[in-house]
Amino acid sequence: MKFMKNKTFIIVGSVCLVLLFLIVFAIYRMFFPSNKSVYGDRLTNAPEVDNAVIEQIKTKISDTNLTENVKYQTNSVIMKFFITVKDDTKLSDAQNLSTIITDNLSDKLTEFYDVEIYLINEGNSDYPSIGYRSKSADSFTWTNNIGDVNEE
Repeated sequence: MKFMKNKTFIIVGSVCLVLLFLIVFAIYRMFFPSNKSVYGDRLTNAPEVDNAVIEQIKTKISDTNLTENVKYQTNSVIMKFFITVKDDTKLSDAQNLSTIITDNLSDKLTEFYDVEIYLINEGNSDYPSIGYRSKSADSFTWTNNIGDVNEE
């Protein structure tokens, strides 16, 4: 009879140890996930954005004399342009700056990256305005007078 109690104790103890190990492993995986990117594998074949192309775009936008400042940022698969326009710039003229961006980006880039344009002017009630072009779209969609836009 003593042998049966010891056998039962060994079986129950073994099952408890296995369950304890599984719980510890699950907690470890929850707090220490694998070292994979938070974006998964979406960016593995991303075409590289050449800084010279971005500088060329910024220069061409500045040469229109409609702007005061142009900043660029990239966030995973989104290219962001923050354009501060002059006070006397019409909204339609500022929105047409989007063609400078798309005309100077290669097809490879426009087929992979989404493009966002933030048109900013503190002194003009037509602004701010945000333009968004998905990689699968042919043109920009604009949102006007959306409130405060803060550059990240």
